[in-house]
Amino acid sequence: MNSSKIIEEISRTSIDLLMKEPFYSHILSCLNKIVVSEDSAIQTMAVGIKNKNHVVYVNPDFWNNVLVEKKLRYGVFKHEILHIVLKHTVSWSIKYDRHLMNIAMDIVVNQYILREHLPEDGVFLDTFPDLDLEPNQSWQYYYEKLKHLQQNQGQHPVSAQNLSDISESSHGLDRHGSWEKHKALTPLEKELAKDAVDNLVKIAHQKTDTKSWGSLPGYLKVLLEDIIINSEPYVSWRHYLKLFTASSSKTRLKTTIKRPSKRYGTVPGIKIKKKQRILVTLDTSGSIGKDDIEQFFSEVYHVWLSGAEVQVIECDTDIHNIFTFKGSPPAYVMGQGGTDFDAPIIKGNELRPDCMIYFTDGYAPDPKTEPKYPMLWVITENGITIDEFASRKLPGRIIKMKNEQ
Repeated sequence: MNSSKIIEEISRTSIDLLMKEPFYSHILSCLNKIVVSEDSAIQTMAVGIKNKNHVVYVNPDFWNNVLVEKKLRYGVFKHEILHIVLKHTVSWSIKYDRHLMNIAMDIVVNQYILREHLPEDGVFLDTFPDLDLEPNQSWQYYYEKLKHLQQNQGQHPVSAQNLSDISESSHGLDRHGSWEKHKALTPLEKELAKDAVDNLVKIAHQKTDTKSWGSLPGYLKVLLEDIIINSEPYVSWRHYLKLFTASSSKTRLKTTIKRPSKRYGTVPGIKIKKKQRILVTLDTSGSIGKDDIEQFFSEVYHVWLSGAEVQVIECDTDIHNIFTFKGSPPAYVMGQGGTDFDAPIIKGNELRPDCMIYFTDGYAPDPKTEPKYPMLWVITENGITIDEFASRKLPGRIIKMKNEQ
């Protein structure tokens, strides 16, 4: 079966989910689906992170020869989606045993799936009958129980044998292996990946009718509502901005008399110094007030204080001014017309900064130009909401400004 046929059958499974459990279908619809080669390291079906977004990988051999029944495809998709919404994919850490962590996470998600909807090698609470595992616990709880079992096998012979059998079959290592890449992400990328999960849950919740949402298992619903209710729609923007700018930099050379040149033994020597080159666009349209402009420049000042090289663009429907920020705002800014996001993005593609920070209220048509650099949209307190942003085609990431004093 070729890739396009498998993608078509995945769509049918998504429709089955939509009819019975729409929350999962709404999550699945947001994920990119990739059919890997049969000899790929992923031998089954798995979710992973690619470019800070979650994707579903499907091995055609596994799809065609193991997931032969619709109910199995239904159940395995639920299994993988639950790993995402419970943030298992973004919880990897070198301090945990990778294999035990895999098993613990599978114990969690399989409690919310009918047993007949999963392959025979699924791991369940009763896979470890003499451990007395409590239901509806976190993966960390099951991990500690499995760690105890590993160290005290004689006390729980049946569970110890089952753990050994699972270990010999390398259960889950190919499916969860891509999660290990999470360790290599920068702090910003890790934060973005977690934020992306929160947004997925929020969007799926908004699209799910009350009756379907109410039919979710009670404990799972509590976990998801904790994400929806308690997670803020923004992070500390200055902390976020620090992470954002730290992930992009250029290198320049600076002479120094404090140390000799290692090559020639003379002074001055050469010192390598990194410096961020940041392009800041300020929305100066009519919907932006004087207080907004003052706050924009206050934040630009903090960026400049960090040692970044900052160029500022003043723009409404057109670019009116471009200058290098030296620590003080200009006497006045030019604009007060409409808003066009394309002009500064096009200019940025010419200037090639390390990144662009766009201060705006967000009220403008989506840009048609794709930036060739990372973008961060900093939205005024009275600007568009995070949920509105999620439905837009604005490249990059968004944070919401607020008074942090």
